[in-house]
Amino acid sequence: MLKPLATEYRLLAYVVSMQVVVLAMVAAIVYDAAGGVHTLAHWEQAIRTDSLPILRAMASRPLYLTLWIAGIGTALLLAFSAFAYRELFLDLRQKRDLRRRLAHESSHDALTGVLNRAYFMDYFEYAVRAAERDADRLALLYIDLDRFEALNAAFGYRAGDDVLRAVARGWQAEKRSADVFARLGGDEFALLMAHAGPELDVLAVANRLMASCREVDAWANRFDLGACVGIAFFPEDGTTPDVLLRKAELAVQRAKRRGRHQVCFYRESIAAAMSRADRLRNELPRAIARGELYVVYQPVVEAKSGELVSAEALVRWRHKEFGELSPGEFLPVAEEARLMPAITRRVMEQAIASLAAWRESGLSLTISLNISAQDCQLYGDLVDDLSRAVAEHGVKPEDVEIELTEQSLMEHAAEDLVRSLCQRGFRIALDDFGTGYASLAYLQRFQVTRIKIDRSYVARLYTNEYYERLIRAVMALAGELGLEVTAEGVETAEQEALLRAIGVNRLQGFRYGRPVTASALQEVAAGHTDPL
Repeated sequence: MLKPLATEYRLLAYVVSMQVVVLAMVAAIVYDAAGGVHTLAHWEQAIRTDSLPILRAMASRPLYLTLWIAGIGTALLLAFSAFAYRELFLDLRQKRDLRRRLAHESSHDALTGVLNRAYFMDYFEYAVRAAERDADRLALLYIDLDRFEALNAAFGYRAGDDVLRAVARGWQAEKRSADVFARLGGDEFALLMAHAGPELDVLAVANRLMASCREVDAWANRFDLGACVGIAFFPEDGTTPDVLLRKAELAVQRAKRRGRHQVCFYRESIAAAMSRADRLRNELPRAIARGELYVVYQPVVEAKSGELVSAEALVRWRHKEFGELSPGEFLPVAEEARLMPAITRRVMEQAIASLAAWRESGLSLTISLNISAQDCQLYGDLVDDLSRAVAEHGVKPEDVEIELTEQSLMEHAAEDLVRSLCQRGFRIALDDFGTGYASLAYLQRFQVTRIKIDRSYVARLYTNEYYERLIRAVMALAGELGLEVTAEGVETAEQEALLRAIGVNRLQGFRYGRPVTASALQEVAAGHTDPL
């Protein structure tokens, strides 16, 4: 702002100076015409006799003062004009550059340098009209990064910004020249493909986009990021940009519910499922208050003896219309609505009450409770509530094992939470071990007593020998650190035999029973019924 003002002041000074010079020249000419020649003769005589030699030399020539003034004035006028034109040229160039910069900023994202949402939607309108005229087919790819919040929590927002810029550059390089790529906001991007071919061709593009960001560098650390992609087509799925964008967003939400690194094409069934999710989101707070959420328990057995020694508390929702809902259907809704702490309190109260009932009946079982990332943010209340519950029901804190995932441990307050839990006597287990990038670092930082091998490792034991070697390596590591190991997802006798041979301490999965109520598990533990 100050620089343009300074330029205007300089131009004004040049104009005023030129006006003064012109006025002086006019005055000299008028004076000369009015009879100033006689006076000039006296001045010339004085100059010849009294002034410096150079002035006497000039005055001795047949030049009048008017001509001197005109000549000097003309030179000054030309100089001032040159300076004025120079400043005017610079000012115009600065204004032109400013217009270009403002036009770029109005159409491009400030962080990544790709197109922004507003410009993308304007172009989308034009592309739809052109496709209608030419009977063309468009494909809209809605891209949402996985675990970007976890990356920000682990390395900070500056590292997150660096990763966004790097990912955007990579995706920009992957697109065709006819495609348009933009950042919609946050960690969400869109790619509009003109002349879109069959679904398999578009799927290949989506897979390349996901592969390019599967692992990223975050301040000299490798981070398992990844992305999910939702795809909608013009004209099959919609004929306006808003409708297509909404349907592609529904598709990417369905993809994220399936897991990481997923692609989903829009289908009409997705819209029905999302409307069901909207209903669950609206009804979940009332369901928690009315006690529609209840706890079931999955058995955990000792690997060597096969004896039932523990149970993991899992939550279910008995919906009045949809029936029994699994956690995979309503817990993502609870996370979006920030309701996980309330659900954790319900599960904790019922599970510890069940543990007390088992103890009174003579069963020496322990129990495992899952803690979410949102619970870590309110760890002070959580630890107090846990301590109060075990005290009220007369059970020992060491009989309660708290399971935390890597995502939970990435919270800034996680270290304080684990320290407080250990000080109160609770045990800590690292759940889904091996699915993240920094499990070994967490074993060093946190006072973990048990690690739980993710079910995906167990499921691939007989399809890929790499996973057998990996589980053996985990067991060797646990032995060195004095940790116990539980394998999740055991379903077959072959898996059980191999895990026992490897030396896993405890086993959990459908082979030992599906999640059941507290009374049903008590019957199983007492030997009155077989595992379900």
